[in-house]
Amino acid sequence: MTRITRFLHRARRYPATLVITLLLAGLGITALATGSRGPFTLESAGLDAAGLGARHWWVVLSSVVPVGGLLQLIVTLVATVIGLGLAERAMGTRRVVVAFVVTGVVASLVGIGLQTLGTQLGESWSRAVSETDTVDPLTPVAGALAWASAWLGQLWRRRVRTVLVGGGAALLLYSGQPADLYLLLAVVLGLVAGRLRHPVVRAPRGARETRSMLSIVAAILAVGPVLTVVSATRYGLLSPLGVALLGGAPRGTAVCRAQDVGAACIEGLTHHRLTTPGGLLVALLPLVLLLVGARGLAAGRRAALVLVIVVSLLNSVAAAWYLGVLPVVGGPFATGVRAGHEWELALSLIVSTLIPLAFAVVLFVFRRLFPLHTSAARARMGGAVGGIGAAVVLAVVVAVAVLHPQGFTPAPRPLTVLLSIVDRLTPAPFLRHAIAPLRGTDPIGEVTLAVVGPLLWLVVLAAALVVLGGRRVEAATAEAPGIDGLLAGGSGTLGHMATWPGVRLWTAPDGAAGVAYRLVDGAAITVGDPVGRVADPDALLDGFLRFCDTTAWQPVFYSVHAEWERRLRSRGWSSLVVAEEAVIDPATFQLAGKAMQEVRTSVNRADRLGLHAEWLVGDRLPRRRMDQLMELSDEWMAGRDLPELGFTLGGLDELEDPDVEVGLVVDEEDRILAVTSWLPVRRDGALVGRTLDVMRRRRDAPNGTMEFLIADAVARAREAGLELVSLSGSPLARSETTTPGPLDRVLGSLGGALEPVYGFRSLMRFKAKFKPALRPMYLVVRDPLALPTIGVAIARAYLPGAGLREARAVLSAR
Repeated sequence: MTRITRFLHRARRYPATLVITLLLAGLGITALATGSRGPFTLESAGLDAAGLGARHWWVVLSSVVPVGGLLQLIVTLVATVIGLGLAERAMGTRRVVVAFVVTGVVASLVGIGLQTLGTQLGESWSRAVSETDTVDPLTPVAGALAWASAWLGQLWRRRVRTVLVGGGAALLLYSGQPADLYLLLAVVLGLVAGRLRHPVVRAPRGARETRSMLSIVAAILAVGPVLTVVSATRYGLLSPLGVALLGGAPRGTAVCRAQDVGAACIEGLTHHRLTTPGGLLVALLPLVLLLVGARGLAAGRRAALVLVIVVSLLNSVAAAWYLGVLPVVGGPFATGVRAGHEWELALSLIVSTLIPLAFAVVLFVFRRLFPLHTSAARARMGGAVGGIGAAVVLAVVVAVAVLHPQGFTPAPRPLTVLLSIVDRLTPAPFLRHAIAPLRGTDPIGEVTLAVVGPLLWLVVLAAALVVLGGRRVEAATAEAPGIDGLLAGGSGTLGHMATWPGVRLWTAPDGAAGVAYRLVDGAAITVGDPVGRVADPDALLDGFLRFCDTTAWQPVFYSVHAEWERRLRSRGWSSLVVAEEAVIDPATFQLAGKAMQEVRTSVNRADRLGLHAEWLVGDRLPRRRMDQLMELSDEWMAGRDLPELGFTLGGLDELEDPDVEVGLVVDEEDRILAVTSWLPVRRDGALVGRTLDVMRRRRDAPNGTMEFLIADAVARAREAGLELVSLSGSPLARSETTTPGPLDRVLGSLGGALEPVYGFRSLMRFKAKFKPALRPMYLVVRDPLALPTIGVAIARAYLPGAGLREARAVLSAR
């Protein structure tokens, strides 16, 4: 099937999205081709109160036509495909068509009604936008997606709603176009309609999800001020704050009416410093710093919490200074407000000040959700980068001012230089009413003053990246005692791996069960199913997830069986098959029949060659046997550029265990040809099975040697009355009969890369000779977007010591 065929096959699943996208594309291309003339002009297709008053009812529908430029058309089409596609997949074709039409029409009519009412009451915003014609194709798309969010899983439902509500509110507050009001109204309408048509049970929000929501809000607050600049006109309640954070006072401005948004003053404030590269950097770098902090919030870092709180408080102070102090002190920042509209100035001041302040307070309240502290060494490194960098920049500026005073006016003095540097750190000239700042009178002076602000902000950003970019320092946790007692209660087929070095154990409050896991890059990757006597599986999962939330670890359930996969999927988690465990019932296993001919031939060949199986306890291997095993292992690893794998694969170190049974194939010369190790599987204190772990053979061993040894192991299990023999699962490999999903490609590529070196898929085909029952083993994750980083963490769990050379070997082996 070609790519085009696959694309068309998938497109047929979303007929509404396809039709609406093609319709918008056709209308948009026609508008561009005709130069937006005739019915495609903004005045003809746009929605406004005057058009509806003249009974031009069709403008409610025509306002979704993209009659702007090419960029608007591209953004509209991409948003339509993504937003409507997700909505149609969630709630079906008919519902998405209804949601698209209803939210678009109703939100526009309600918005027009609110504008008309505001105009009659003399409200400034409504009067300012009363003559604006609105064309916004994204309003019904956002409304339909908000409606469909009720059909999404808990994680995506909250994320989609946070982005829609936060993004819509940011557009309205910072840009303030009528279209922004309609979009936010459509989102609210969609949320209400979705909840009425498909009510969902509200589940408690975990710590990790709360961190994600706060991170999204921080990112929205960082991007919001940019909307003030990119908007053609600025009517939003927070547009003055955006100007304060991104603009500067133009020289020669006699009176600046801060609340008269849309006047020449605001245009000048916005573009004064942004016309130069240095001014643009001073405007954007603090917002980039906030984005860096937002990313750290999602990871649970305490340093990011402090950073975002500080930046939010500075934004609040900037709003109060710009909208409160400067209008009072007069000068070029005097505020002119029409009589009777003082409340609008007060409202803008309050909102602009309280929003970032409230966010800082919320972060402080939830500070316990950010437990990850930066290591002392990295904190010192970040402090050194910031301190030394700032000192160098300041020293250079002072030196230039002292050695080249003729390049500045007025004459540079220490206090004047210092205040001018502080003034250059802010896009808006907050201090210029109180001081006579330095100005450059020649290229040297002008360049020095232009670069000091961007350089200092770059130093701060570099220091923040150093502090937040290092390896996580994990919260201290005590290893839970009593692992042997838990394994006796119920170990599962992989449970004994909880005794291996590097494995941590979380124990439930009742002490009867627990979860074994490895901690890699902040991911708590479980080693198979929970262990112990699990009386209440859901309570066990709740406890472990709360533990991961409080430590800001990503819970990853790896190599778990169907029971646990079902329980996690019922919570809205995503899963994929990472292996298929080959399980043999010793009571029914036999070598007779055509299906077992290859194994039977191997056993007969071993008998003819005089080979025999020798069974020992792992910690009682004679010295000569251990020396032979080390020689065999060295030969097995020879020629491999990668080290032995770990995690769910043991080696010789894990073999020396009193609970591990070791099977050897020995020839007539008493030479070991192959080795296997078998881990215990217990339930209610009794041994009920064995799981294959180590499996190695000499290169010159006769064909069928390993088949002979495994067949003998199954025979011993039958004699001992065991219930099962597990040949374990081949990591990152599965049978071709399993239907792959889109998420399977993430780890499938890793398995393909390691196949030439370790042969996981070949091992899986080898195990199929014994006609075992295949039990899928799953990777289950809460957030599928985290799969790439989880895949890296799993790779590092298998190859904890792999470096650049080993990684290159993986790539070259493919």
